Amino acid sequence: MTLTCGEFHMSITHTGRRVKTRLGRFNNTEDEMKSIIYTALLMAISSPGFADPKAGTSEVLLDNPQVQVIRLTYPAGTESGMHTHEFSNRVVYFIKGGTLELVPEDLQSQSQVLIIADGQAVFLPAVTHNVKNIGDSEIVILETEIK
Repeated sequence: MTLTCGEFHMSITHTGRRVKTRLGRFNNTEDEMKSIIYTALLMAISSPGFADPKAGTSEVLLDNPQVQVIRLTYPAGTESGMHTHEFSNRVVYFIKGGTLELVPEDLQSQSQVLIIADGQAVFLPAVTHNVKNIGDSEIVILETEIK
């Protein structure tokens, strides 16, 4: 969080994305500054978009014009949220395997359950889906997409 002359700026990091918010101008009185800080903190804490306990985490390890490599971590009971893979050549390596449910975008289609061992690699086509860890242990994935 950063205070600058005459303006209040808030910076919050969530799943690798930084969100900056400018909350207007104020007079430099201590009470007004405290009120603004309190309001901003309350908004950040209560916003479901900033703290989803059911979401897994992702970390981009490499992203260039040829390839994208992402480390995905799904503690038991977490999920990715519906997302689309843009690139058709995708290999997924399971650092720590487990039981995943792949839920398709078309909810009329059937979900697919995968039981994956540690160290297993699979090819998965480009798709729009939600990945759910339905097992009882953490799953760690290294996903490589060729652009």
